[in-house]
Amino acid sequence: MTNQKMLFFLLICSIFTLLSSCAFTEGKPKKVILRHPVTYDYVDCDVDIWQTEESYKKNDKCVESYKKQGFVVWETR
Repeated sequence: MTNQKMLFFLLICSIFTLLSSCAFTEGKPKKVILRHPVTYDYVDCDVDIWQTEESYKKNDKCVESYKKQGFVVWETR
């Protein structure tokens, strides 16, 4: 491949990756605030600044971890 074709191919791949990532995260909250029903303690789980698919997966794991401790989702943003 010539340099121009390679550059074009990489550009197309990058655009496709960005678009598929946006579709995955559409409608998902960036911040989840949880409250413990007994102690009334509040905690929150945030998606990092990059907002990648992996960031949202880490956020989901954070929420699930707190739910196992008895917290319930109070608000999402």
